[in-house]
Amino acid sequence: MNRKKGLTDDDQGRRGMGDPPESGHRIPEAAGKWKCECTRRVAIQNAQEEAEVANGTEGNLVPPIYRGRKENPVQDLLPKIIPVEPEVHRTCFQALIASKISRQPYEKKDEHIFRVFINTLLIYLWEILKTGGCVMMSLKDRLKMVYDGLRSLRIILKGNPDVFDEKMRDLTGLLLCDAGLVIFSLSLDEIKDGSVKEMDLESFQNFLKRIKLIKAIVAEKYPETSPSSKFPRTNELGFIDFLLKYIGDLTNPDAHSVALSNYRIHAIHEELVYLRSFLGRIVELRNKDQELQALWDRVVEVAYNIEFLIDSLLDGDILDSSSISFDSVEKEIKIIKAVALNISDRKTLDLNVKEVTKRPNNMPSQGSMPIINDMIVGLEDEATSIINRLTRVSSQLQIVPIVGMPGLGKTTLAKKVYNNSFVTSYFYTRAWCTVSQVYHRKNLLLEILTCIHSKPPTNFSEMCEEDLAAEVRRGLLRTRYLIVLDDIWDTEAWNELEASFPDNRNGSRVIVTSRKSDVAAPIDKLGEGPHFLRPLTPDESWDLLNMKLFPGNDLPPPELCELQTKIVEMCQGLPLTIVILAGILANEDQHGWKELVDGLSSRIVSSIEQCSAAIELSYKNLPDNLKPCFLYFRAFPEDHDHTTKKLIWLWEAEGFTQKTEFKSVEDVANDFLMDLIHRSLVIVSKQSSIGGVKACRVHDLLHEFCVTKGKEENFLQLVRGYDEIYTFRVPRNLRRLCINSNPEHFCKSRLFAPTIHSLIHSYGGKRLRRCGLELSSIFGIFKLVRVLELSNINLGTAFPRELELLVQLRYLAILGAMRSIPSSIDNLSNLETFIFNMVVQTILLPDTIWNLKKLRRLQITDFELSTDNLDTAADLYDLNTFSGLSLSSWATIRKVFRKIPNIHKLKCTLVAGNEHNWVSADKILVLDFLSGLESLNLMFHHDTWLPNPCQFEFQFPLATRKLTLSGFRFPWSKISAIENLPNLEVLKLRCDAFKGEIWNMEKEGFPKVRFLEISALDIVKWTAYEGVDCFPSLQNLVLISCGSLKEIPSCLGSSTLEIIEVSHCPFSASFIEPLQEEQMDLGNADLKIDISSHEDEMDY
Repeated sequence: MNRKKGLTDDDQGRRGMGDPPESGHRIPEAAGKWKCECTRRVAIQNAQEEAEVANGTEGNLVPPIYRGRKENPVQDLLPKIIPVEPEVHRTCFQALIASKISRQPYEKKDEHIFRVFINTLLIYLWEILKTGGCVMMSLKDRLKMVYDGLRSLRIILKGNPDVFDEKMRDLTGLLLCDAGLVIFSLSLDEIKDGSVKEMDLESFQNFLKRIKLIKAIVAEKYPETSPSSKFPRTNELGFIDFLLKYIGDLTNPDAHSVALSNYRIHAIHEELVYLRSFLGRIVELRNKDQELQALWDRVVEVAYNIEFLIDSLLDGDILDSSSISFDSVEKEIKIIKAVALNISDRKTLDLNVKEVTKRPNNMPSQGSMPIINDMIVGLEDEATSIINRLTRVSSQLQIVPIVGMPGLGKTTLAKKVYNNSFVTSYFYTRAWCTVSQVYHRKNLLLEILTCIHSKPPTNFSEMCEEDLAAEVRRGLLRTRYLIVLDDIWDTEAWNELEASFPDNRNGSRVIVTSRKSDVAAPIDKLGEGPHFLRPLTPDESWDLLNMKLFPGNDLPPPELCELQTKIVEMCQGLPLTIVILAGILANEDQHGWKELVDGLSSRIVSSIEQCSAAIELSYKNLPDNLKPCFLYFRAFPEDHDHTTKKLIWLWEAEGFTQKTEFKSVEDVANDFLMDLIHRSLVIVSKQSSIGGVKACRVHDLLHEFCVTKGKEENFLQLVRGYDEIYTFRVPRNLRRLCINSNPEHFCKSRLFAPTIHSLIHSYGGKRLRRCGLELSSIFGIFKLVRVLELSNINLGTAFPRELELLVQLRYLAILGAMRSIPSSIDNLSNLETFIFNMVVQTILLPDTIWNLKKLRRLQITDFELSTDNLDTAADLYDLNTFSGLSLSSWATIRKVFRKIPNIHKLKCTLVAGNEHNWVSADKILVLDFLSGLESLNLMFHHDTWLPNPCQFEFQFPLATRKLTLSGFRFPWSKISAIENLPNLEVLKLRCDAFKGEIWNMEKEGFPKVRFLEISALDIVKWTAYEGVDCFPSLQNLVLISCGSLKEIPSCLGSSTLEIIEVSHCPFSASFIEPLQEEQMDLGNADLKIDISSHEDEMDY
């Protein structure tokens, strides 16, 4: 039924300037009229985003009313955009009033305009919220509710279109009028100058009622399977332990937490200590008793509420309308304690049992090195078949697809073939590229270029996709190449890369691995067909399980043989299932083995279902403190390597790891990682030079499990691509948000999630180095954030001042082109890790950096320190990593190093400048007072005028395990200061570290060095006196770009030498053959020698 009412005289008078819609106009027309009269900034931004939608250059920002149009809507809208004058602002307000009074029923087509209208309101409201402190707290609280409601409505419109009948459209139209009246009762200019008046409260109340009604209608038709308001359910005890430490630090007299002085934090802390102890005693009982489980949930909920209150108070942003307060929390915690005491008295349960942490029976010692290489058992016939297809006589470019179900070993087989000695000698150029389900063409091309060029030019990352594709093609022309494209999910990925692979008519090949035969078949255009990978045979399965469980033994203990046979049968030849179950069984006795067999054999399922069941069981068997560490792999893209040190730093910032009486927090985190590796849940993908884990990853099936389980337990939300960002419904109590998207999409997302503590952005592992992006609005919303990982997004030339307000930050990683950092950086008093990847050459750090007493790691590409107040600055006793520092005077060196007495890892550049005393023999570079320094990387930068090699002395700490030197041009006589370091295990001499054609080793030295790299030195002869046992522990020798080297000692490493890697050394034949003969005489027949003209993915 049409409902029309005439305007009153007051209404007619209010029309004034701007002529609002005539009687009968509906909200779409009203919206269309004032939409282009918003602020120039808002309107241009909105129009550009709509244009991107129409042109396909953006995710579905709004359901596209412009889709199908060839013209650019920006050109249509720009002429209409005018600044918002007060008269225009009033006109918009009056237009909405007129729309409410006089309107017609809404039609289906109006939903498109609803979406555009909502998007415009959200943009304008976001501008208001960005002003931060200029908005009074009560008003800001209400505006956040409007923003959240509009965003929910936008998601409902996109995701549930069938729910919008005539009644729902009518309700939506009224709601949008209310929202517009609320928003346009405020002036952006008045807000910014602090003269804002109260909003339209009547419209605000109407808005809340209507959005609640709409949500109820949708919820009735589409009930949620699980409530979105749950707190994280992963490692609750670990969280409470973290919270207790957090409160303890705040109540420490040295903390100066003035904001908490008027609250009974001490009393709450004491009550929480008791409840933590109680939970520790019921941890094994709660799953069998509903009353205990209910009490457990109440304690966890009140703990999260306590944390929220403290964070909000310290941030100065406690909301007046918040349903929780310190009084209500204190009351609740006393009630819970009374219930706990009553249960202790009433239950016939032994609640006095001391909390016990289960230790595995067969667990490898913590911190021990895992077996790095993939365990490849069997499949010899499969590898031979693939190699035959690669090397047969056909000169035409051929594609060799390998197809098999997830976890069957496609990648392992491809690696086995890729690294086969015959294959490496047959193909002159090889490249490995992991595609995966979510990929970016540019990143794939860069990955290939990195493999085919020994030193890829730095400008590659700045090239467009088409130029990169052409560069790949040029790099592969006139050479016989092998490319592996691992884990392709659809033919589109192949179509985007195919043109870069020329047919040189010389026998080049491309291996493609995929789960799907319908993807692989069209790629194999010659019609030979995919190679279908078979499962492991029972014997191969037995061997793999045995190698994982009992390395070095041929047979398991007799009492386990029958059980092992049953387990092999259940695995159905799927290698991933075998290694995951081995990770569980390694920690169990015979009874545990039997329980596992009984649990998995209770039903007959497919091999992939059996694998999923094995993953679920492995997760269930994890100690609680390992579960969040494992699920955290969900934060990163699948099929990508993750740097171990960064992963450990993130775990620490999240509170997953705590230091113990005998171990630092880093050591504890490393133990956790090793535990996950030994359980076969994490794969070691890169090995450090001394055998540690440099990078790791998880199998894509395990990544899928982390995605599902992380969402189920409200541990972490992963949003991929702009479509998901746009429709993402932010759960209540969301703690961790990880976004994998184009950086521009991320910046435009305007996600409103003020409760999050961790925000991680990833983009296929590549950084966007061009152009700075505006993120100040994000920093203004996420005020409670502790972990901020934005190292893939260029923040531009100015350090965002809003960052300084994030006082809870513990971990900050950013990318930018700033020349300096403001002195107010010391506002971030809780900062522990600061990573800054530079686009420009050098950045200046203020002297206030010394005020960050909790700082543990400072890693910046290249930075200088202000020395104005260096003498009076505080020492950083907790700092253990200091990387990227440039120093240009002797006087500053000692002063700076004295202020970091507990440093473990130091990377520093000494800049000669105009000081001639760098070459003076009376100078001594003293570092031995840094008694805990284990890893030292020193570079010497000098102008071409420097006449002579450096002659100064240097004294290294005895604790040094890893030493890298470059640019010093020391004479070889100075090597004596290094050769007797008792703990040195890794030595890297790079780029003119030493000068001189002859290095003659006259005495024994380097007793523990296992890894030696000599790179870009002018050495010709490297000799040792007869009988001198030089480098007695050497395992890995790397020689790179030593263009004149013709001789090396044949006695190197005695019989310990395992591998020699030689690259770009034209006279290598003259010294490799004698060394190989000497090693054979010493019984070292397994010595591996890798000589290449390219640097084949070696990790130095």
